[in-house]
Amino acid sequence: MIKNLAIASDHVGYRLKNYIVNNLKSEININDFGTNSDESCDFPDFAKEACNFVVNNESFRGLLICGSGVGMSIAANKILGIRASNVVDKETAIQSVEHNDVNVLCLGANIINEENVIDIVRSFLEAKLINEERYLRRISKLEG
Repeated sequence: MIKNLAIASDHVGYRLKNYIVNNLKSEININDFGTNSDESCDFPDFAKEACNFVVNNESFRGLLICGSGVGMSIAANKILGIRASNVVDKETAIQSVEHNDVNVLCLGANIINEENVIDIVRSFLEAKLINEERYLRRISKLEG
């Protein structure tokens, strides 16, 4: 299991981010890149900081949270070296890593509830790329 997580959210994801941090901080090393309140803010700023950290610290995966997960996913995927996936369940979180070597998970605070989120994040951190030629070939085509 990956034991290092860079996490960030916008104001909508702030509460869910704190829930995740509070429930996983005894298990894994978490670097929190904000936001630190539920005051309106611009999600791309927080996505950029966390993703740049992930790119420069390969032992980390990233977790970004906004209202739907879509905005954070778009912002993250603009950063060279990031492969981000917006997911709603643990199966998709696992497959994102196994098939696409995703290093940043994006979640929607308005979609994912506290009941499921810890299981989704743990599944993401436990998943490993399936080292088969077909997946490696497809991933290499994403690197532009």
